[in-house]
Amino acid sequence: MGVTPPFPAILPVVRGRPLLGSAPEMVTTRLRPFLTRNYQKYGPVYGISAVGMRFVVLAGPEANLFVTKEGHKVLRSEEAWRQNDIEMGARRSMISLDGELHRKYRRVESRAYSRSYFGENLRAALEVTAEDLTPVHAGDTFRVPYWSKRVITEQLARMTVGGTARPYLEDMLTFVQTTLMVTTTKQLPKVMLLQPKVRRAKARIFKMVDDLIAQHRANPAEAAGRAPNLIDDVLAAEKTDPELWQHEDIRIAALGSFIAGMDTAANSLSFLLYRMHKHKEYLPKLRAEADALFAAGPPSAEALGRSPLLHTFVMETLRVHPIAPAMSRTLTTEVEFAGHRLPARTNVIVGTTVSHGLDQFYPNPDQFDPARFGPERAEHRKPGAYAPFGLGAHTCAGSGMAEGLIMLNAAAILHTLELELDPSYQFKEIARPTPSPADDLALRVVGVRHPVSSLFEA
Repeated sequence: MGVTPPFPAILPVVRGRPLLGSAPEMVTTRLRPFLTRNYQKYGPVYGISAVGMRFVVLAGPEANLFVTKEGHKVLRSEEAWRQNDIEMGARRSMISLDGELHRKYRRVESRAYSRSYFGENLRAALEVTAEDLTPVHAGDTFRVPYWSKRVITEQLARMTVGGTARPYLEDMLTFVQTTLMVTTTKQLPKVMLLQPKVRRAKARIFKMVDDLIAQHRANPAEAAGRAPNLIDDVLAAEKTDPELWQHEDIRIAALGSFIAGMDTAANSLSFLLYRMHKHKEYLPKLRAEADALFAAGPPSAEALGRSPLLHTFVMETLRVHPIAPAMSRTLTTEVEFAGHRLPARTNVIVGTTVSHGLDQFYPNPDQFDPARFGPERAEHRKPGAYAPFGLGAHTCAGSGMAEGLIMLNAAAILHTLELELDPSYQFKEIARPTPSPADDLALRVVGVRHPVSSLFEA
């Protein structure tokens, strides 16, 4: 991120460890509680240091409202994401751009991640779910994190770019997770990118994506008689503005479809399945809702969203287990926030999900309670209270798609399988790089409630 200005004289600063500063608390599994504790102690703005770097934290509802109103004018993403673009072989990407360029990229790429696009392609997504549920039998062990990553990565590959992740999943996990842990969360040293297995995985993935792009060039959607997908949208934009969309820019856009759910929607689905079976008193009603959803074949996206307990269960899971607990940005100009004047070039961490753990919004916030999101309480409706998908200009473009896939997969599992969590299981989170349940999270398959074919039959 470069050298940042010194902290303003009266800014409260968190005391960290010698040399390391607060670095151990900045891994994604610890970050939200760390930022929340210091918000409660120091207020909405304070400084932290980590291995010689200085950051100013903007936290709580005050920060969320500030970013929503002013963030597009004063915050920049480039410093946080530029190294990731380079390792991904790109000049730039939607996530690293701001201003008009970001808006141009977002207009082109966001259609294929929208809620409506999910609705149009829901059956294709469900076919992937069915493929991966078919081999599951009573007595099996259901490996939650791996199953979730395998299914959602494949669903996005088929729906958004007409490809498949099946032969490349291990390569994806190796290359993408290692790259993000080096370039964005700084959990690993740069030398990790030189490992032979990482370089082989990168080469295989780039060739796969380049081949997909070539296939789309040779067989445009209209000529092939199919609906346009993300690659078609980007290739159409290339014709209009070839300087904006060169090959490496098209490649990272296409690659994004494989990456998009691997460490976001997939991890959220894993947390959701854990919570459903930890709080098993909710299972009878959840299963009844799932059975009703599939009573007449595949449900619509709208029906999934109207499923009352399932929907609030997803929202409470995202409150307790947000995948993106904060945003890293750089100030482009001097700003005043909460009584402090912060200079341009300040590295900023916006604690977007600090509000998720505050009593003023969510009484007894450590308690898992889906009723918070019901119409009677609607605790998330207060300004600045809920931000599981980020805020401002960079709010997750795929939030509608992510929610849809999470609910569809959870409902299909509830309808087809009876699963059970070992009461002695000790839940653990890991940062790889986003928060995820540890790989040992597994559910026992007690029985099959309905055949997989019932997902499609009226």
